[in-house]
Amino acid sequence: SAEYVSDLEDHFYKMMIHREFTPAGRTVTNAGAKTDTVANCIVLPIDDSMDSIFKTLKDAALLQKQGAGIGFSFSRLRGRGSSIAKKPLGKATGPVSFLKLYNAAFSVVWEADKRQGAYMGILRVDHPDIEEFVTAKEKEGEISKFNISVGITDAFMRAVEIDGNFDLIDPRTKQVAQTIRAKALFDKIVRYAWRNGEPGLAFLDEVNRTNPVPGLGEIESSNPCGEQFLHPYDVCNLGSINLEAFVENGMIDYGRLKKVTRQAVRMLDNVVDDSNFTVSEVERVSKGNRRIGLGAMGFAYMLYQLGIRYGSPASLDVAEKVMGTIQDEAHKTSQALAEEKGVFANYELSIYAGKGMPMRNAALTTVAPTGKISMIFDTSSGIEPEFALVYYKRDGQENKYYYTNKYLERALKERHLYSQEIMEKIAETGSLQGLDAIPRELKEVF
Repeated sequence: SAEYVSDLEDHFYKMMIHREFTPAGRTVTNAGAKTDTVANCIVLPIDDSMDSIFKTLKDAALLQKQGAGIGFSFSRLRGRGSSIAKKPLGKATGPVSFLKLYNAAFSVVWEADKRQGAYMGILRVDHPDIEEFVTAKEKEGEISKFNISVGITDAFMRAVEIDGNFDLIDPRTKQVAQTIRAKALFDKIVRYAWRNGEPGLAFLDEVNRTNPVPGLGEIESSNPCGEQFLHPYDVCNLGSINLEAFVENGMIDYGRLKKVTRQAVRMLDNVVDDSNFTVSEVERVSKGNRRIGLGAMGFAYMLYQLGIRYGSPASLDVAEKVMGTIQDEAHKTSQALAEEKGVFANYELSIYAGKGMPMRNAALTTVAPTGKISMIFDTSSGIEPEFALVYYKRDGQENKYYYTNKYLERALKERHLYSQEIMEKIAETGSLQGLDAIPRELKEVF
């Protein structure tokens, strides 16, 4: 009924203005605007043909103009130096060359449109060009539009553990192209990750052990920040509950957390219907799976209010109970939505069909970094700790502006310890440790 819809709208509005929940940045930015894309975590496939390579490049450019972030696996492309059937004297240039091509094309789209999406490039660890891929971003600023990750397998990790050999497989012929020492490759991955932060690791066998729709085939890639592993052409729209808002008088309000979780799942499920993608395959798969990614932010700020140190056994207990509550309530809500509106179209291909469990959504929970939305809500990012309790920025006139953790500031003022001098001392390292003026109990919590 119109009254029921109006009530839901009111609930959605209130939980956002009360800083309890918000959809992800692209939904916040695009909903109600000219573009129809209000979700932006997408994976596109790249097959071993020029048609596929350039069709996907075109699709990605169109989605990028709508502000999408996109993940790709380059693992199906034949290695550098492989033969090309229609050109007897021609040799393939390999996946890294096409990674660089994509990066150049997206740089032009960025310059023209200013909607800065992000990209993930993944290559399987058993691809013949894996060493070239690992070192592809050796020079700072190269391939700047992409995050890159190595697609790790169980077989590779077992070979690393025993310091054994490992076969690299030609993706076209499926034959062994080269045999290497696994530990030497792993050491190189570690060295380059230490050098400039990349490549990351994506554990593909584990990803597929938890694949909710195995009937659609294997999952090969993730979205740009790595929190959502998706089938080709699939989408996940994200949103996060602000855990900071659920502490009252030193206690977590689990009743209110359950209520907001139910409303958030329904809201994100509505976002699936509200998105229309320029690429028809993306439209079909996204509506077929109805993935949502309900996560959390403000966890560190929740712990400060509870007087619990981040990383302590007590904080792990809180994390377990809070996320368990969100996950259980999300599943119950998706089941209720399935009874009300029907299961997702690819339900028969999913793990839920065999269990006889009706579900509205193929996937429900995820943990995202929440970069922009945690800034909008003035809370701690995702489930991360605070990396500095006090820091400062300078403006063009060299004025210093101090940014202070609000819970630390409150605790210092309650103990009459707050001063500009103590803030400056804390800002030197971002930490309380080593400062004699700070009581032990504050050092423990903060």
